Amino acid sequence: MPQLSRDWGVPQESAARATTVFAVAYAWGSLAGGPLSDRYGRRTILAGTVAAMAVATALVPLATGLPWASAARALQGLTAGSFVPMSYASLSERVPERLPLALTTVHAAGGASAVVSQIEGQVLGSALGWRAVFLVSAPLLAVGALALRRILLPGTVGTPGRDAAGEGGLRVLRSARLLRLLVIVVPLLGSLTAIYTVVQLYGPADLVGDPGAMLGLRASALPAMVLAVLAAPPSPPVMFFAVLQWGRWPPGPV
Repeated sequence: MPQLSRDWGVPQESAARATTVFAVAYAWGSLAGGPLSDRYGRRTILAGTVAAMAVATALVPLATGLPWASAARALQGLTAGSFVPMSYASLSERVPERLPLALTTVHAAGGASAVVSQIEGQVLGSALGWRAVFLVSAPLLAVGALALRRILLPGTVGTPGRDAAGEGGLRVLRSARLLRLLVIVVPLLGSLTAIYTVVQLYGPADLVGDPGAMLGLRASALPAMVLAVLAAPPSPPVMFFAVLQWGRWPPGPV
């Protein structure tokens, strides 16, 4: 945040808005990913959104001020948000017999990536500046998009069942009932971003002034991600949590 504040000529609190914009766009991307993949296929949308995220990530360090940076971050969040729900849908089709473990593994990987990426950002930002974080991440995302395109099996596109699922998902996006779900889910999932941002901006002082302590705080969340995967097979609550994340069970048209 101090580096962004200096380069963009804004207070640290204003620089933090770029993170907020990312988080809000991520939420909308999560809502749109499922219906789009129902209509056009999991592999096409998964690989396509990761490729688009690579482009958006490369645009962030080119921004000369907060407005352009926020726009690039919004595009980045929009493309990133669709990955997890589409992964859940793909796994339900490909490995239904091991779905609890598969969903928990993907969710734990997503949670761990939030921690690992913050550690990566802190290390690279301290050594090479904040732009290096995005310049290193963009080609890695491009490689990930190519890997998804090569590894994932092509799905059936354009069938009546898939088209109905896609139209059902779009109806959900237009439904007033969705607002009540957002009121519950956005504060819950937004707390991850909020906690780290508030700690970094406002203290306690021994964390803000000590990069090593901040690194330790972020890394302390990783064991919980591993334990979640190890506890998945015998733990019914894990499946319940996955169902809450997915939003509907069993899979199919709404």
